[in-house]
Amino acid sequence: MQCMTRSLLAASLCVAMACTSCSQPTSKQSVADGASPLKNRIPPADANKYRSVRDARDWQNPYLMVQANGIDARPISAATEAPTMSPADVVAYLEKLPSIAWPYGLVVVVSENGVRVPGSDERIKRNREELVRYLEKAGVRVELWGSA
Repeated sequence: MQCMTRSLLAASLCVAMACTSCSQPTSKQSVADGASPLKNRIPPADANKYRSVRDARDWQNPYLMVQANGIDARPISAATEAPTMSPADVVAYLEKLPSIAWPYGLVVVVSENGVRVPGSDERIKRNREELVRYLEKAGVRVELWGSA
């Protein structure tokens, strides 16, 4: 039953993202000013709804994987496909997600990629720090998880 529910949620997200993919992206200036529409549309994070989640595959809100070359932004769980983008573009991506993508409220998981090439640690750290700044400025609660 849970697999069927997850499949329906994933299908709904894909349809909603396809419908919004042609819309104009939100300007980065609004994110820089802290005027993210996410706070107006998505309720605050509710830790009671996700406190028991221990496996990234079970996470139902957006999941952000920090890489040396950018951020993999997954609409739900670590097991879904994800576009790679700069930290500055993540909030605009999240703003396009439908309300159904936020069952826990305005919270995301941020995790670093555990598979690394020599010399990538500093770039990953910079990307994570920049990403967290943008998210917090937009009013998004950040749950930092260990490397995946």
